Amino acid sequence: MKTNPVLPLAGEFPALGRKFGGRKMIYLDSACTALKLRPAAEAQKAFLLDLGGCGGSRSSHALARAVEEKCSAARAAAAEFTGAAGPGEIIFTSGTTEAANMFAGAFPFTPARNEVILSPLEHNSVFLPFHELSKTGKIKLRIIPLKGLKPDLAAFGRMLGRRTALVCAARASNFFGGVTDFGRLAAMARSAGAAVFFDDAQYAPTHAVRAAESGADALAFSGHKLGAPFGTGVLWVKKGTLAGLKPFKTGGGMVKSVARSGRGFKAGYLDDYQRFEAGIQNYAGAIGLAEAFKVIKAAGPEAVRAHMRMLLRRAFSALSGFRRIRILGEAADLERGAMLSFVPVKNAFAPADLNIFLNSYFKDRFFAVRTGRHCADLASLMSGIRETVRISFFLHTSKSDIDAFAEALEQYFSFLK
Repeated sequence: MKTNPVLPLAGEFPALGRKFGGRKMIYLDSACTALKLRPAAEAQKAFLLDLGGCGGSRSSHALARAVEEKCSAARAAAAEFTGAAGPGEIIFTSGTTEAANMFAGAFPFTPARNEVILSPLEHNSVFLPFHELSKTGKIKLRIIPLKGLKPDLAAFGRMLGRRTALVCAARASNFFGGVTDFGRLAAMARSAGAAVFFDDAQYAPTHAVRAAESGADALAFSGHKLGAPFGTGVLWVKKGTLAGLKPFKTGGGMVKSVARSGRGFKAGYLDDYQRFEAGIQNYAGAIGLAEAFKVIKAAGPEAVRAHMRMLLRRAFSALSGFRRIRILGEAADLERGAMLSFVPVKNAFAPADLNIFLNSYFKDRFFAVRTGRHCADLASLMSGIRETVRISFFLHTSKSDIDAFAEALEQYFSFLK
């Protein structure tokens, strides 16, 4: 891949060249999962076929050393992409869901400080782990009210107290779009002595993550939303916070020593990320993930943001002319994200019906979009919005994709007159 490529990068996504039933795909569902990057898939395949062995300290032969070198390079790439202080702060996971479960299970709650406050924009992958913990009585879970499609920070300030142990927030919503005022939220939480966890699943693909500068103590994102293989992801935890976490799952590869202790045994665990990567790791996936980092880095975070702003501006302008829909959010805020959602005005149409039209009406093409609650049940319940139509963008999305979608929408509405 050439350095500083010009966006969009359609040529790096082989699926865009395929036809499904003889029809071209216009892919506007990157918030669900990104199409997979050729370099990431090829790197994963090459590892499986050319190496395919264990890394780490399990074996000391030449193959194991070669695997470990590649995995160490992948962790360094993840640290650079994330903006970590070093590779020791990077835990490889299967995605944001595992990362959130891991952080929830490993966090050192105490009886005196056991309250967790969640943003109302949380995906179920973050909400449900803490919801389950609250059912056991280990924590008390509170949800920030919604105001103007954003967390109500005034109400949040009143919720913070000496019992607040952790605050969790998505930096970019997968339901409404746009970006939250995460800097202010983090500062408020930290002033109350609470730790901060950011769900960056929707933020990391099209923003510079800058973990160490974010105000968070931990954050997570999924590889599949960056064009990397499924089953990959990163949990970044600041070194000081990482030292206080207890192991979430146990097994081979995390053990420093096992010794007899009285009538039983005592296990000692390794430090840093090694304490949280029990079992054989997804080596091939991590190496594919590192290739996705390279593609995004080569494109450049400023260029990616400029491309997203252009696409959102064009989409907002094109869709604002339809009287049967209401776009959720304001243009200036939506341009800071990478997606746009809309709802019918006065039940003018059914989102599911529109989805069927987009997938079946045209002989030469179909549109991959998303309708529903998008696994954001908190946002749906608190806003009263049962479902939305969502279009979302990535490195391959072009102006012509936006224009084609607007034309399809116009044609659909022409049948409803």
